[in-house]
Amino acid sequence: MSADGPQQRRSGWAHFASLACAFVALMAWTWGTWPDAIVDFGRELYVPWRMSEGALLHRELAWFNGPLSPNFNALLFELFGVGLWTLLWANAALFAGSLALLHFVLRRATSSGAATVACIVAIATCGFGQQVGIGNYNQLAPYSHEATHGLLLALASLALLTAWSGRGSILLVLAAGFTTGLAFLTKPETFVAALAGSLVALVLASWNARFRSVRALVAFALGALTAVLLAWSLQIPAHGSAAAWRSTLGAWPQLASSSVSELKFYRDGMGIDAPLANIGWMLAWALGALALLGLGIGVGTLVARKAGERAGAGACALASAIALGLLWTMLPWSQAARPWPLVALATLVSATWSTLRQRGADRRPVLAGFAALSLALLAKMLLNARLEQYGFTLALPATALVAALLWSNLPALLARRKLSPGVARAAGAMLLVALVFASLAATRRYHQRKLFSLGTGPDEFRTDARGQVLDATLQWLERARTASTSAPTLIALPEGVMVNYLARLENPTPYINFMPPELVLFGEETILAALRATPPDIVLLTHKDTAEYGFPWFGRDYGRALVRWVMENYEPAALIGDPPLGLVLPGEPPLARAPVFGVRIFVRKRR
Repeated sequence: MSADGPQQRRSGWAHFASLACAFVALMAWTWGTWPDAIVDFGRELYVPWRMSEGALLHRELAWFNGPLSPNFNALLFELFGVGLWTLLWANAALFAGSLALLHFVLRRATSSGAATVACIVAIATCGFGQQVGIGNYNQLAPYSHEATHGLLLALASLALLTAWSGRGSILLVLAAGFTTGLAFLTKPETFVAALAGSLVALVLASWNARFRSVRALVAFALGALTAVLLAWSLQIPAHGSAAAWRSTLGAWPQLASSSVSELKFYRDGMGIDAPLANIGWMLAWALGALALLGLGIGVGTLVARKAGERAGAGACALASAIALGLLWTMLPWSQAARPWPLVALATLVSATWSTLRQRGADRRPVLAGFAALSLALLAKMLLNARLEQYGFTLALPATALVAALLWSNLPALLARRKLSPGVARAAGAMLLVALVFASLAATRRYHQRKLFSLGTGPDEFRTDARGQVLDATLQWLERARTASTSAPTLIALPEGVMVNYLARLENPTPYINFMPPELVLFGEETILAALRATPPDIVLLTHKDTAEYGFPWFGRDYGRALVRWVMENYEPAALIGDPPLGLVLPGEPPLARAPVFGVRIFVRKRR
């Protein structure tokens, strides 16, 4: 046995313990705060609940992504019971799996220490926190499970190819293709990222190990095709061949034919609303980060030459801390990830060039593949990269890449130039500490508002003041259910399917949300026809500002036909909180201020 064996095992356990402590501590600190009370996540609960009762996806439940995630979550409900916490515990386990895969890949691409640091930074910045007002941008209660499931599958594919490295069993390549094929059943952006990262790693590993790349590519393609065809065949008994194929394709046909991507929300998110300004911000943040690194390394190097590397590292950390402290309140830390695309691109080019120049180093193909994965995921926010909002998944690999490079590659680079690696590591560590601290500070600010409890038993979670209004709404609905011989049907306009789920009341139409993207995807007339065919007993009008899409108010700027239909066929039964959307009905006092949040309840008129 090697003398290094026990030491390596102890080191491995130390890395595992560090990650486990960070995971458990942050999960405990944010306990029960993860979902948003109104936005997005209600859909992620309602759809698998209805599927667990027999409703068919893409037929009785309109869906715009692939079929994998809702079917998986419906299976969880069938096995472990319907409840928010069923999904939360499952998502915690899946996130732990993603971190294990991330650590494996980065350990092979850089070093064990860098992989551990990168995973801790990813946990703190992209794991459990909240950096915007909406609470669905975390790994436990994601706005879309396709995002987190797709990320897991992309990392799994890259990990399999990392284990293969051109020298292992070809079955590993086949399995990598299969997981990439499964990613096709989630969201387009996660599939493209999985495919990009896997193909770069596959081709470069084949070149590096002198393995026939054609054979590897055929095995990979066969695995991917098998996953897609398997998903299609499993849906044929319920849907028929043609409908099963449409379900398998998910968002791809809509992506090609609809104008959803032209909405202001997505243009702003990608940064193409003001490309030159956003490129300027990207370069400014990159130069600022380099200046801070240069300051710390410069001070540390001067001290190290006189007092040794340890003193130099301490001086570097102190100088960096002072500079960051002076700049702390001046910098919009939510934009700190803007240079991430540049880092990912530079790493991809460098690792690819190094592999092509010199065969034999297994780290470079892995690093290139991971950089390609990171860059492809950032494509949806290319000129406006950020940790907030979609960044919790789209920027997670790039964030881990930056952390690993600062911890491992930057010190190695400076060591080759006769500079102190300890000083370089200290400078990088201070930037990472600042990034983590800024993310945790934002989470604390938003969580301080979550003083109310919503839901009961396995559905209970903490939320902000909207929880009071929604709890009163649920109580009103419970009284209506008790007074009726059967459970009433319910829709919430423009958003609020969380109420359907918590009250366990069905929406009689396939359509769940009525926001601008859904109206573009499915068509307002199509939705209105479904409402006329199976009108709900109760309609909730919820307050939601949708200015981010370019259409501020439902019923005024979009969805006018839907509101007109409600007013013609329903009568107001209750107002809880502020008048939603600023809609004051005849006989009510005028608004003295802008509405904060409220729900108006309508019931069908008696004929």
